[in-house]
Amino acid sequence: MAMSGFNPLFATAQQGAQGLGSILSGLFGNSGAPYEAAGKAFLPYFQQSTGFQNPFYQAGAGAIPQYQNWLNTQANPSGFINHLMRQYQQSPYAKFLNEQGQRALTNQASAEGLIGSSPYQQAGIDYSQKIASQDMQNWLGNVLGINTQYGAGLGGLIGGGQGSANNLSNLYQDAARFMGGMSYGQEAGQLQDRNSIWSGIAKLFGG
Repeated sequence: MAMSGFNPLFATAQQGAQGLGSILSGLFGNSGAPYEAAGKAFLPYFQQSTGFQNPFYQAGAGAIPQYQNWLNTQANPSGFINHLMRQYQQSPYAKFLNEQGQRALTNQASAEGLIGSSPYQQAGIDYSQKIASQDMQNWLGNVLGINTQYGAGLGGLIGGGQGSANNLSNLYQDAARFMGGMSYGQEAGQLQDRNSIWSGIAKLFGG
């Protein structure tokens, strides 16, 4: 009879101890802490990764208006070339060649007694035009080459910016999935702690 009375009492005490353990676990266990800690540990690495990509993204984004302006200046090819040629100035080398050529023609015409003649004057004009034409072509070729490189440089910046934008998009998507999982895990852990508290209370009161 003594043993049969002891067993229910022991069982009740054991249930009460389990209930108290569940309450303490729920109050102090903080089951969501690992998820919260993982999220905090992840954040600096995410910020560092985006920091690496941002300068390239900003450079690419900033190049877009310049690239559009560059394209607009060439929408009318004839007008573009005429605009360039209005900035042409004879090079010192072309000036030197023209002076040397005119001096040689003058010396030849003087030796042949043709100074002031139409053939002499026409030869001087033809020579000057030839030098000027070559100089203009060289100048225009250099300017167009630089202009092409400028456009290619802007295009390269935009391409790099697009690549960084894609990388940033992937980083944000991955971060959203990771932080969402950590948030879900943290909430689930906190719910587990609350359930432990209520379960412990129920056990304390014989539930």
